[in-house]
Amino acid sequence: MLLLSHFCGVTNTAQYQNRLMVYDPEQDQWLARSPMLQRRVYHVMAAVRRELYVLGGNDLDYNNDRILVRHIDSYNMDLDQWTRCSFSLLTGQNESGVAVHDDRIYVVGGYSIWTNEPLACIQVLDLSTEGKEEVFYGPTLPFASNGIAACFLPAPYFTCPNLQTLQVPHHRIGAV
Repeated sequence: MLLLSHFCGVTNTAQYQNRLMVYDPEQDQWLARSPMLQRRVYHVMAAVRRELYVLGGNDLDYNNDRILVRHIDSYNMDLDQWTRCSFSLLTGQNESGVAVHDDRIYVVGGYSIWTNEPLACIQVLDLSTEGKEEVFYGPTLPFASNGIAACFLPAPYFTCPNLQTLQVPHHRIGAV
C-alpha cells in the first residue's frame, strides 16, 4: 500500500496541508485517510511495523512565518488514527533524506530555516524497544546537503568501521 501526505508541490501557503492519501491497488484508486495532526511541508515519512512516522518539515505560525516542526507524529494504518509521539527531533530538519533499518529511522541532512543553510546532521529515531523510544545524533555527514535521497545498505562491520556510530547512540558508545 502506498501512503502519501499531500502529493502536490509547494508554490504558496495554500500548499501547507495535513492531507493523507492512500493508494489501494485492489480498487485502483486513491483514498483519503485521517488528516495529519498538523500541516507540514518538506517533511519525511517512514514506516516501521505498520506505523507511519512523519518527521521534520515546517509549518506556518499565526503570523504566516515558517516554523520548524520538531515533534513526531505516528499513524496507525490499521486504526486510521494519528498519535503525537512523546519524543521529538533534536533539531528541526526540512528537505531531508530518510532511510529505515532494524526498527530505526535515519533522518539525513536537510535544510535549516533558522540558519538558511544545509545541514550535515543525521538523527536516528530508535523504535526497537516500545516505551523506551529515543532520538539521538548519528555521525555527521562529510558535507552539509539538503534534498538527499537515502537508503540503508548494511555492510559487515569489518568492511565499514564507522557503522557502529550509525547503530549506537553516542551516549552509549562507551558501553558497547
